[in-house]
Amino acid sequence: MIPFVLGEEAVVLGFSLIGVKGDVPAGPEEAAREFSKALDSPEPKLLLITEQVAQWLMPEISNAILAGAFVQVIPGPTGSGTPTGEEALLLSALGIKL
Repeated sequence: MIPFVLGEEAVVLGFSLIGVKGDVPAGPEEAAREFSKALDSPEPKLLLITEQVAQWLMPEISNAILAGAFVQVIPGPTGSGTPTGEEALLLSALGIKL
C-alpha cells in the first residue's frame, strides 16, 4: 500500500522527508481532482488528508470509505485532531473511539 498526502504545504513537506508523495491543493476543485486521481490509481493507496482539506471533501471521503478506500483524516498545522460532525458520526457507526 502506498501512502499519499493531501494537505497544507508544511504537512506535505514533512511527509516528503520520509519519502511519502503528496499534493497541496489550492482549493476545493483541485482537492477533489487530486482525491479522485489518487483513488483511481491501479495500486492501493492510503490517503492521508488534513482536516482543512477534508472539509472540502467530506461527501467524497465518506463515499470513498464506504466503498472500501483507505482514507484517514489527520490534523494539520492548526488542527485539533478531534473528529467533528460527519466524521464523528461515521467513526461512531464503525465502532471506532478516539
